[in-house]
Amino acid sequence: MSPQRAVTLVAILSGLVLVSGCATKKYVRQEIATTQADLSKRIDEESSRRSDLANQVGELSALNKKNASRIEEVQGNLNNAVRTIDPKIEDAKKAGVDAGEAAKHAMEASKQNAAAFENRNNLQSIASREILFKFGSAEIDDDAKAQLAEIGALAAGNKGLLVELQGFTDSVGDDAYNVQLSEKRVENVLRHLVADQKIDLHRISSLGLGEANPVDDNKTKEGRAKNRRVIVTVLGLK
Repeated sequence: MSPQRAVTLVAILSGLVLVSGCATKKYVRQEIATTQADLSKRIDEESSRRSDLANQVGELSALNKKNASRIEEVQGNLNNAVRTIDPKIEDAKKAGVDAGEAAKHAMEASKQNAAAFENRNNLQSIASREILFKFGSAEIDDDAKAQLAEIGALAAGNKGLLVELQGFTDSVGDDAYNVQLSEKRVENVLRHLVADQKIDLHRISSLGLGEANPVDDNKTKEGRAKNRRVIVTVLGLK
């Protein structure tokens, strides 16, 4: 081979090597760029996923706080309800005990009333008082209270004695009004005997009779004053 051809061959080979090297560098740069783009995309996706997770964690945390607050509220309401119910339970227990005692007393009163009814023909007047009233009034005055205190001293402590009340009016006014007025007078006497003289209610019988059975003449002022009365009679066995 001549020297000239050898030089030419070397030049051609060098050119091929140079072109090949340039192509290789370009390929490498392209691959690096593709890899960087892919890596950047993956980094962005991972960052987005982590951001979503962070948001979900925040939402869960807020929900937990809300639920915890609701649980505390419900617990507080429950505690308040328990505190409210407890006294009511105690009141119900007390009411039950009171009802039992009331039933016991009612049963005893029923027995006493039955015994009194059986012995009704053997009852007699132990003491009697006439409580007088002002015209058109059902008010008990001090003199009447003193007489009722005597009845109370006699009957309150003796469970075997009964008390009978009969109320009357004078003849002034119509019959219906006088019956109502006599009943009001009897009611006030009964209330005083029970509340102030401590006589058991079941031992007292009462009836308002209006202007019936006058003890004096209704044509005179003095007679009408005597007719405005409640007769209180204490009854006991003969």
